[in-house]
Amino acid sequence: MRLREEIARFFLKLIFHSKYRFKFTYENFDPKRKEPFFLIGNHVSLNDPLYVGMNIRHYPYPVASNILYTHPVEKFALTHMVKSIPKRKGQNDIQTIRSILKAFHEDQRGIMIFPEGNSSFFGEQTKTDFQSTAKLIQKLKHDVVIAKNSGGYFAAPRWGKKRKRGYIHIHYKTLLTKKDVEQKKINEIESILEDAIEFNEYEWNRKEKIKYKSKHKAEGLEGYLYACPICKEIHTILTKGNDIYCTTCGKISTINAYEFLENLQFDTLIEWGKFQKILLPKVVEYEVKSLGILYEVNFQKGKRIYKGNVEVSLKNKILKITNLKQQLEFPVNDVEGLVLTQKNFLSFDYKGLTFLIKIKDPMIFLDSIKYLRGE
Repeated sequence: MRLREEIARFFLKLIFHSKYRFKFTYENFDPKRKEPFFLIGNHVSLNDPLYVGMNIRHYPYPVASNILYTHPVEKFALTHMVKSIPKRKGQNDIQTIRSILKAFHEDQRGIMIFPEGNSSFFGEQTKTDFQSTAKLIQKLKHDVVIAKNSGGYFAAPRWGKKRKRGYIHIHYKTLLTKKDVEQKKINEIESILEDAIEFNEYEWNRKEKIKYKSKHKAEGLEGYLYACPICKEIHTILTKGNDIYCTTCGKISTINAYEFLENLQFDTLIEWGKFQKILLPKVVEYEVKSLGILYEVNFQKGKRIYKGNVEVSLKNKILKITNLKQQLEFPVNDVEGLVLTQKNFLSFDYKGLTFLIKIKDPMIFLDSIKYLRGE
């Protein structure tokens, strides 16, 4: 396994260093240390575990969504090239805890966890309950190291295309020593984690003024932005190159060299994301429609079962998924564990079954269902 890990690390470095400009810095932390430790990180992009782990000699085992283990290529990488620990997003898992304890006590390896669970949609931290992470840290009683990623969101935004040789700075810092953990209460550890994870990529770049290069900066945003900030109409956003359009208003904004929005009442996607949520009472009054591909997930066999191309709609608190062969209806109050996985996959549980939808515009469905559920 050790040889495979080193081979994987070598090729990861070749691939990522050819695509991005990395800067690694350390504060009271040795990347070659052998003692196991608990590593946490802010989650700015989908590849954070790879960025963070490739620079640590005895990398901590990443805790990864078990949805990834149902994709053949990702499953091979997570089980044969590196060792990892599967976890169902949004749910507690006793087996996950057992695997974590085994990593520390038997394998003498730490673990890598991103408490937010989901990588950032618009460039700031996701609202997170740190209590379970704090309890785990107190139970394990090992050093806690944070890997703080700055710039990763702009270099490879979750919803879009990566920037050419985008700048990423990862700073490793020992946040808590074993002695600190032993002396602190759970609520104190929670507070320390919350403060350490907090980030805002836009405020960071107001100071750093780093340019990101791409001729396709806005493309993909139409899947995450569903409300026009000028006319306040729904499902009217289009993108081309670095420009954002509304089918009613025409061109409404451009993403500039520093990733800020131009010509709007706000200049960040963070503010746009908050703005459109204000309109959710209006959004759910009407039928929301989209197209997608449906899979049923079998975790025991580690497979995604293809169910075909489907039409997806949400109206009167019912999520409908239909095609010529089937018509499925899911009352939103019975939908559990709804998360946006990777770029455009919505996954959820319903009466013991797990479904995965690769959908054209996931954010309007994610926000609407959560709003209807009072979340």
